[in-house]
Amino acid sequence: MTRIVGEEQYEPEVRRRSVRNVPFFIRDDLIDIITDHGDEGLLQDSEIMGLIVGKVYKDDDGEYAVATGIISSELDADDVSVRFDQTDMTQLIDEIDNLKEGDRIVGWYHSHLGCGCFMSDTDIKTQNGLFGGRIGFAMVIDPVLRQLKVFDSTMDDPQPIQIIVME
Repeated sequence: MTRIVGEEQYEPEVRRRSVRNVPFFIRDDLIDIITDHGDEGLLQDSEIMGLIVGKVYKDDDGEYAVATGIISSELDADDVSVRFDQTDMTQLIDEIDNLKEGDRIVGWYHSHLGCGCFMSDTDIKTQNGLFGGRIGFAMVIDPVLRQLKVFDSTMDDPQPIQIIVME
């Protein structure tokens, strides 16, 4: 079964969101995991990345996602680029294959070191490839500037969005 939101047709569960017109909800402990990962990368002068797991729901305002977990694996990274290490993708693939029923990859995160939170051309291509304009999110962190920004999956022009961070 495909587990990335943009790769298959599915019918999200109907559930009213707690705050209208906010498309992405994430627990504060997941933000901590992501920012800690960014700090570890900064110590190695390397960007980091990972996948955001969650559930997609719909209500009268459309689809939205609730993040429930993070997946990452060994990275091939330096101070201006990052990708999953292509020599051993087994751990990453196993974690995706073993997602709980209803969970999907609803986003991804990565860092920029000291240049702020934006979507580069490469980031936009990655976002388009993962989500193809369907619901999906890119979180960009900058551990040097202590910034975080989340973008939607508008094809070729991801836009910054508001998020809700939950306890």
